Amino acid sequence: MLRCVPFFIVLIIVQSISVTVNAQLINIEEKRLNSNEEGWKGNIDFNAKYTQNTQMVWQLSNKVSIQYRKKNHTHLFLNDISLVRSNQSDLVNYGFAHYRYSNLVIPDKDLKWESYAQIQYNSVQKIRQRLLLGSGFRFKIINTDSVYLSYGWSLMYEYEETTIPEYSNLIRNSNYLSFDWKISKIWELKTIMYYQPSIGDFSDFRLSNVSNITHNLTEHISLVFNLNIQYDSNPPIEVPVNSFQTGILIRFKF
Repeated sequence: MLRCVPFFIVLIIVQSISVTVNAQLINIEEKRLNSNEEGWKGNIDFNAKYTQNTQMVWQLSNKVSIQYRKKNHTHLFLNDISLVRSNQSDLVNYGFAHYRYSNLVIPDKDLKWESYAQIQYNSVQKIRQRLLLGSGFRFKIINTDSVYLSYGWSLMYEYEETTIPEYSNLIRNSNYLSFDWKISKIWELKTIMYYQPSIGDFSDFRLSNVSNITHNLTEHISLVFNLNIQYDSNPPIEVPVNSFQTGILIRFKF
């Protein structure tokens, strides 16, 4: 039986700066369901909105996070689809599906071997489809009450087809660091860094950083400041190499 994870109601979202709405590199680490309970766990969200004033705006989205865990084996499925259309023009049109299998090889060291598959598209970023297949390890470097640091590495096959059209087949060396610091009872910092160079051509690489600073105003209300920076040394034609997004939200948790 599925049990929904504790959920958050976002009262106010203010995007202070937003150069690009959707990034090309998807941060899977922040989408993991952090639970050691066995069995099924997850959440499924559907959203639809229609606005008409001087323009007609359609907004549709679907998000799925489902995890099944038994002993040392974990299966994770993620799905995220979003469409914002105004007068026959797509302001946002992206989606991805991700499956990941994890096997806890050495429990004492929390060493996991992971294999994954992902398919995605993003019309704004001119990605018709991108297919990823990879496998590698993940382990914790530091795990205390206040500090958490983990590292992950994998070899990743990538097939990409753009709307231009252009096609590419290559293998990337995917690396990431995940850092979580509970500075005090009211402050917490989370940051995740990805570095994905192409094997054989290190001038072709992607770099990404997602950071969140949370300030707990009360037991149930907090402010969250977020920053997302991405760099692609070889993006599709007419797509900028830099992607930058930042914002602040008020979160109510119960």
